[in-house]
Amino acid sequence: MEVRVFDYLFLIASITLTSLPKTESPIQTTIMVQNTQQPALSLNVNLLEVYETLIPPPGAVENYPVGHAVVRLRLENSTLNHLNINAQKVELKQADNNKILISQVVQPFNLAGLQIFEQGFYLTNAQGFSGAKKVKAVFTYEFHGKSYSVESPILDVVPTL
Repeated sequence: MEVRVFDYLFLIASITLTSLPKTESPIQTTIMVQNTQQPALSLNVNLLEVYETLIPPPGAVENYPVGHAVVRLRLENSTLNHLNINAQKVELKQADNNKILISQVVQPFNLAGLQIFEQGFYLTNAQGFSGAKKVKAVFTYEFHGKSYSVESPILDVVPTL
């Protein structure tokens, strides 16, 4: 009998609660959809190949050696917001003393929300690499008013004949 009384009271309470007028909650809750621990911008610089052509091909001008480098830049916007990256330059530097061997000015990037952007650079130097054995690529940019630079892993210069 006690179970039936309890069931009856529960039924009355639930009918009473559902028949009350509904009001909006004065407290609004914000739901975070972004992970605040993850940086807004992920950037990766890879030096894919570096070689120095020592001898000109038959019939070519005698402006040799010539240095060549292929650099890949990857930017990833992990937010829903647009990001403006004031890219400044891509440089090829000697690994042991940071002497600049090649420098190229880069245009600014505008990334949409959740966009992944990749760009390749083919850098040449008409004077060669002046005996440099190991080099690295350095990308310099400005983001939110601060200046940054990102380096690639070091690669050996491969001489070609």
